[in-house]
Amino acid sequence: MSLFSADIDALSLLAQAAADAPQIDGMFAVRLLSRIFHIMFAVILGGGLFYLRAVLAPAGVDACYAGRRAVWARWVGIATLFLIGSGLFNYITFVREAKAMGDPLPSAYHMLFGIKFLLALFVFFMAAILAGKTSLADKLRANMAMWLNLTWTAVMAIIIIGALMRTYH
Repeated sequence: MSLFSADIDALSLLAQAAADAPQIDGMFAVRLLSRIFHIMFAVILGGGLFYLRAVLAPAGVDACYAGRRAVWARWVGIATLFLIGSGLFNYITFVREAKAMGDPLPSAYHMLFGIKFLLALFVFFMAAILAGKTSLADKLRANMAMWLNLTWTAVMAIIIIGALMRTYH
């Protein structure tokens, strides 16, 4: 192989890599920001629930909020709003792009999304109710460790399902 043919091979590899690169435009930026916000707010909500369970709950229900329940409730609401919005946007965008490329997603992807979405609704509900002011919230907080264990198990399942779904991208 001559030096010249090696240069041509390298150039063809570079050309192929450039052709496979995403088109950086406004929609690319929106999709990227949506994924960033989705991950960021998942970390806030999931991490907050983990901290409640692993660090604060062992000290008792009163230690979980230490007079800051309203602050946590606000962050639960903000995270829930962004997670639902960005999650649905990401899902719809990905499904549309797959169809546009002539390669619709298999039903397993939609099934995984459905399971992940239902688990997320459970996590949102539990995070909100445990931070709430209602009598139901008081009843559930009486057994806070158990509810946080179930909620954190759902969070871990969501992470695993999300990783499985990512293999379809």
